[in-house]
Amino acid sequence: MTKQFDINNLKKYGQNIFSNMMEKATRKYQQKYGFDIGQGNNPTWNNESDAFRHAYMQWWLFNHSNSKYARRLGDEHENTNPNNPSSERNMDLWNNSIGREVAHEIIYENPDDLGLYTDEMLNDMAAEKIVRKMRAGEMITNPNDLRRFENMEMERLNDEDRVFYNGEFSNIKEKVDNRIMSSYLNQAIENNWKIDDKATLDKRVSDGELIYIDNYVKANGKRLKGYYKRCPVR
Repeated sequence: MTKQFDINNLKKYGQNIFSNMMEKATRKYQQKYGFDIGQGNNPTWNNESDAFRHAYMQWWLFNHSNSKYARRLGDEHENTNPNNPSSERNMDLWNNSIGREVAHEIIYENPDDLGLYTDEMLNDMAAEKIVRKMRAGEMITNPNDLRRFENMEMERLNDEDRVFYNGEFSNIKEKVDNRIMSSYLNQAIENNWKIDDKATLDKRVSDGELIYIDNYVKANGKRLKGYYKRCPVR
């Protein structure tokens, strides 16, 4: 993105200095956005500030290297803390993934303009995206959260990303809420009022263009009927 950064150069910072950098950034954006922060010696632990810090750290590493190195460092950090409770590890891995997702979104949304932004401007952009996802409930801010990292794709299903097939609803007004109906109509308009049949969507899945999510019961107990979904930005 803005510059290449050798993963080995992190050694020049040292773990404590790098951690302090992330802590300082977390406090800066906490003051701006007002997300939860604790008191005492561990104010950014098992709360919204913790979630933000992990996501922002992955964004920062991605911005100075790439997704592969960011994930490697994030995973190594979790693996070097064997006594870390599994619930906290789950929370950290989930939020790490959100940070890398934010980085991909910024690239996708600004394919020709990244060079025009300073690091500070990109950091601000990433922080805003992270906070927006946190407020939308897409991040884990408490280790007691029942959502599991390995089920992340299914736990974060978004009706706006749903892809419908022709004949899926015999009477859409009676069978779906207004939000889903709006998504259905927008999809129809975008495709000149043509909705693909199920066989066509199956082929798009095999081509890697779409994902099919099978019937699933979310951690909150909500039952979801299987459906087609756009691939996440990666």
